[in-house]
Amino acid sequence: MNILHIWDQAGVACILAKHHRRMGHRVRILKRTGYDPFGISKFYGEPLLDMDGKPFLKYAMKEAAGYDVVHVHTIYKIIPDLRKKYRDKKLVLHYHGSEARDRQDDPLRAEAESKADAVLGSTADLADFAGNIVHVPNPVDTEHFTSGVGPNGRAFTIRTTRGDTQWVLDYLKRNDIDLQVDVVDREASPIPYAQVPAFLKQYGIYVDIKFIDGTLLRAMSKTGLESLACGLSVLDHELRYAKGLPEEHRPEAVAGKVLGIYDTIA
Repeated sequence: MNILHIWDQAGVACILAKHHRRMGHRVRILKRTGYDPFGISKFYGEPLLDMDGKPFLKYAMKEAAGYDVVHVHTIYKIIPDLRKKYRDKKLVLHYHGSEARDRQDDPLRAEAESKADAVLGSTADLADFAGNIVHVPNPVDTEHFTSGVGPNGRAFTIRTTRGDTQWVLDYLKRNDIDLQVDVVDREASPIPYAQVPAFLKQYGIYVDIKFIDGTLLRAMSKTGLESLACGLSVLDHELRYAKGLPEEHRPEAVAGKVLGIYDTIA
């Protein structure tokens, strides 16, 4: 099978491509420079395209001609044009978070969902924001994120631009969770993807609680999953500790599920 990933922000594509190639499939990823602050593409040896938005979309439309499956991450606006030009292609739209949660009133998004053969969501809660969505768990590269953390009571959480970190710290106090939590700003000081496992293993606990735009998110983040793979305990939004990466997030399991979805598309 020939698979083209059109990728704007989601690192999921690199992990899927890695395992689908091992299964004998031809895979290519199209991604622009400037959208990879953590060096994920470089880590996986995926080239980047030095293009502005409109030329990139035009190039992607042209390149799609040589592939059986066109798997679009985040940038749903290209789906209607792809369907108009390629009526026989398998078109997959893959949501990863805010593009589904924040843009429910966008008519172009609704059109894209109707024109796609399958709509995927990386977290289960995205089903609340899009119809007919299939949950495909976020994969974690278990060859990169390996267990090895020792006894360590240090805890950290991630500061995000839209998240209210102080609310999270107060939430812990209100619920008598006695933790000294380091707040890490990965946007101000990006940690290269190659170095993330070593960074995580400095800690024993990841506080995976996100309060964004007045909403407590129910989904475990990718950092939370990567922390589990590295042996950390993860404190979730219900103030429960998780330990150990669930099998459904292992990359070979996710890659197999995605291939199964491709196969069901007529």
